[in-house]
Amino acid sequence: MEIKTFDTDQEILTSLAASDARAFDFLYQKFFSKLYAAAYKRLQNRELTEEVIQDLFISLWERRKKLEINTTIEAYLFSSVKYLVIAQYKKNNLFEQYSNTIFPAEDSNFTEQMVAFDELNEAYQQALQALPERCREIFLMKRTGLSQKEISERLDISEKTVENQMTKALKILREALSDYTALSIFLIPVLH
Repeated sequence: MEIKTFDTDQEILTSLAASDARAFDFLYQKFFSKLYAAAYKRLQNRELTEEVIQDLFISLWERRKKLEINTTIEAYLFSSVKYLVIAQYKKNNLFEQYSNTIFPAEDSNFTEQMVAFDELNEAYQQALQALPERCREIFLMKRTGLSQKEISERLDISEKTVENQMTKALKILREALSDYTALSIFLIPVLH
């Protein structure tokens, strides 16, 4: 498929809302490398960085019809990556140690963002506990870094079952947290 070019952010958002894959491809081609570099600079881990960027673009496509961006698309994407990096740090209990490397002290919105993040995290934990037991078990195993194959071998189930349970878990979590800000859309896949 030929990559179409777009002149304005509004044109891209309108095309995305109409499920035009060319708009998605355009954003992916234009921003993937920059977003990857920004996430990798903070995470210093190829797998985590790939997961962050993959989750970002999956969420972007899934929310394309109701996406509301009040800044530029570029600012929105980089802000989303910032939150995903925070989620990775929290997931790995490194947030306190490295928070100053993520946000300089002069970031005036930092406290407000962290309050919102903590509120979302609490709601996420409740939603996680509401998942069916096997679904939650597979979701948590995947979030610890195990591959589908490793999970299927440990639980003696097919890889397709693992994939189906992950899809189910993500859908339930996204629905449970749908009342939260755009922050939730990008954090659900990586919170633990």
